[in-house]
Amino acid sequence: MERRRKRQEQQQQQQQQPDDNIHRARSRKLSLSLDIVNKPNFSPPRVAGIRSLLSREIHSVHDHVAESSQSVGSIAPVERKFSDPEFLPLPERRVAGWLRPERIRWPTEDKHYPIAVFNQPHPKDIIQGRLGNCWLIAALSLIAEVPQILYKVMITKRHNPVGLYRVRLCNQGIWQVVTIDDLLPVSTSNSLVFSRSKKKQLFAPLIEKALAKMHGSYMALKSGRCDEGLQTLTGEPCEVLFLRSSDPEKKPDLNQIWLSILQSRAKGYLMTCPCSNKRFSEQIFNRMGLESDHAYSILDARQVNSQRLVRLRNPWGEKEWKGAVHENWTKWPKALRNKLTTSSVNDGVFWMPWEQMPSFFSSVTICKVNANWHEARKRGQFSDFSSTITSAYGLECPYGAELEIEVFNAGDGNYYNRLKDPDVDLFLILLSSNGYCRAYKHDVDYYITLSTVVPPGRYLILAGSMSVVNYMVYPAFNLVVHGSQPFVVHDQPASYELVADAFHAVAVRANNRQDMGGGVSILTFDDNGNFGLVCENKSNRTVRLSSNFQGSKNVLSSRHAFQMIDTIPARKQQLIAIFTRKMFSNDVQIAYQASGELLDPDHYTRAKNNPPIPPQAYGLHILRSIH
Repeated sequence: MERRRKRQEQQQQQQQQPDDNIHRARSRKLSLSLDIVNKPNFSPPRVAGIRSLLSREIHSVHDHVAESSQSVGSIAPVERKFSDPEFLPLPERRVAGWLRPERIRWPTEDKHYPIAVFNQPHPKDIIQGRLGNCWLIAALSLIAEVPQILYKVMITKRHNPVGLYRVRLCNQGIWQVVTIDDLLPVSTSNSLVFSRSKKKQLFAPLIEKALAKMHGSYMALKSGRCDEGLQTLTGEPCEVLFLRSSDPEKKPDLNQIWLSILQSRAKGYLMTCPCSNKRFSEQIFNRMGLESDHAYSILDARQVNSQRLVRLRNPWGEKEWKGAVHENWTKWPKALRNKLTTSSVNDGVFWMPWEQMPSFFSSVTICKVNANWHEARKRGQFSDFSSTITSAYGLECPYGAELEIEVFNAGDGNYYNRLKDPDVDLFLILLSSNGYCRAYKHDVDYYITLSTVVPPGRYLILAGSMSVVNYMVYPAFNLVVHGSQPFVVHDQPASYELVADAFHAVAVRANNRQDMGGGVSILTFDDNGNFGLVCENKSNRTVRLSSNFQGSKNVLSSRHAFQMIDTIPARKQQLIAIFTRKMFSNDVQIAYQASGELLDPDHYTRAKNNPPIPPQAYGLHILRSIH
């Protein structure tokens, strides 16, 4: 999906603007005053019982082969080919016809190989076809280096004369087994028109077809992000590191990112990077041997003395870097040439200096593949904040753990169409048993990831979407938790007061407090253009708070208003409003003024909100006692 592929670029551009949403939020206008008239432990539900989580299921090759043989044998004799009634060979752009592998015209250099699902797969074996899905092919090239991952994706591991294959893919955080036939799209010359694998291997076109079936068509696979490809094939958590920003306060630490790349390579993590820079023309990229708006695989990273080098692969299998240290470079130092494998063949694999990466590549995506992860996957549907919250989960970590918590937009809950299901507002809050906020993430995307490390204890995960307040839509979601130590996740429906307490904990953790005097304070928090304001009244008198956000741009208000007057009784606190990004492609600007007055306790004791709180947001803005 074009908007998904461009999202990271838009985030990058927002960082590069000197007056972007972060800068504007930091420099917002704030007027605080307090006119005195007539002077004179939250704890989330505890999690009972601790049990260890079993290690993730590891499928053996023999199990998969046995399963494949049994299913094939029960369907039809060899003479009868399987045709998938759920994904018919209908006309598609650039497709001249559909053929079985036995009738496909293979390249001359591959003719002496037998048709096989696998024939000693190698990253260089995978060639992208006439479909803009480099995000998938780059990820597939990476897992070709790790057979145990590739074999888990292809459940059917041998050429099946019946033409039935099963492929295991992770769709929005949930594993699915997709059954397909081997009718593959070809050109007018009867050659594969989309992806192919050298040596007559079938795994690449079969995986591509399974994903096309999952999303409705081959054309649905056009354009995407590196993290989506890796998530789909591995089901593992991903981290995206941006390589450049013109904002001095957001300038990435390239030395730290380089260390992260070396550490990730040592751990066997998979890495990709999108080639993109809007300041450069297509001609500049071509002159340097690079393809803009294109995903590359990171195969290796080395530091030889002071020289830092990254080995990349173009999924096209051709077109290589022409700058310093390219493979035909006449100035290769002997120390480097002796230690690094180079080739004069134009196969799309090349070394380039790390220092030049940020000029041509916008980010690095790290997929944290780890056979020792413990994991849990949950399906759910977001509720509003008017009654029981259905997206709260108890988390028990008896040994502490490094955690990667993800929540995905799951469309209608049964089928996710990457072309039709939009990115939505998503948030994750991790609370400790005493109500303290351990971590918080809020963004508009098809998924978000919360990374943290926790000591032994009991916690509560709150997943949510402000779309239930802003648009009255209730998307399904998938929650995925990876941990370095055994843990347990279980459903824990909670009352709506939990939401107000959780966001107050977020505000306390943000530690951005403005004292208005007289025991009244306002607390603010923001993340990726999402902004919240909490009022604490620790005095013994009622306070009337007037807040004006009318100067804000490209945001939606949980109060459905930008100017509010709220009366908050003594020893109470209230989340006044949460503002979330309206359009992710535009900058966010938060500007507000706030003033308060303490009221005569003989006449003003009751709470009042103008405008009234929307029913679906009641749990967000309910008054809570200060402890």
